[in-house]
Amino acid sequence: MFEYFHMLNGPTYVKLVKDFWVRAEVYDIDAAKVEELQAMARDPSLRGKSRKEMGLEPFRQTKIRFAVMGVPITITEEVIAKACRVAPTGRFLWNITRKHPLLESFTSVVLKGNSATKLVDIDGHHRMLLKFMTECFFQKGGGSDQPSADHKLVLYFLASFNKINLPRYIMHHLCWAIKEGIRSKRKQILCGRLLSEIFTQGQLVETLKNLGNAYDKTLRSQNHHWKNNQRQVSAKYEAYQEILSQREGLERVFSSSRTNEGFPSNL
Repeated sequence: MFEYFHMLNGPTYVKLVKDFWVRAEVYDIDAAKVEELQAMARDPSLRGKSRKEMGLEPFRQTKIRFAVMGVPITITEEVIAKACRVAPTGRFLWNITRKHPLLESFTSVVLKGNSATKLVDIDGHHRMLLKFMTECFFQKGGGSDQPSADHKLVLYFLASFNKINLPRYIMHHLCWAIKEGIRSKRKQILCGRLLSEIFTQGQLVETLKNLGNAYDKTLRSQNHHWKNNQRQVSAKYEAYQEILSQREGLERVFSSSRTNEGFPSNL
């Protein structure tokens, strides 16, 4: 995942990211079914017909759609995989119950067999993996200190060197966050750096630049170090960065987005 973390050092297009979270919508199997119901409501004779017979595009995969300055953007799992520079392979489990057998493995590996162990008391390298998971991959679920059962399982996979399907996890998390925002239960701006990389590699940034100076404010960027623009940096994280900055041979590096060969156009 080194390439993924290297990507996080690039610029974030704050205005574009904010526009995304205002306008983005998820097109999944549920949205496709709504399309079919709307088509049948307009023309009852379409009942029982295929999507093609209804004049609708076939449903192939979940997509995130939005438009900025009139330019339509589509994000898929493939697009996220290319932006992360991570293969879309590995383990992916979601919506597990609290009695899932793999959670016993979480207790054994991360909590050292003691289910009463608090996360603040786990090994340092496991705490760092938890920090990466909640800050660089997706927000933790559950309470303020306790991750959800799904996130515990991801932490177990990372701690036991099981490869995870990071693009699928991120796609799932983005879809969840968009739906939650629409329902007005949670309004947060997540994955700012990843989205900025998608906008750059998918040629949206270049397209807006070609439209002239009217879009200069939209394309103003900010650099973030190993952060995904998901939330304010905690005091503990700042303290950790201070420790790193004092170590010989370590320095902060801010890089621009590098051209990613074969990146699928999302325009």
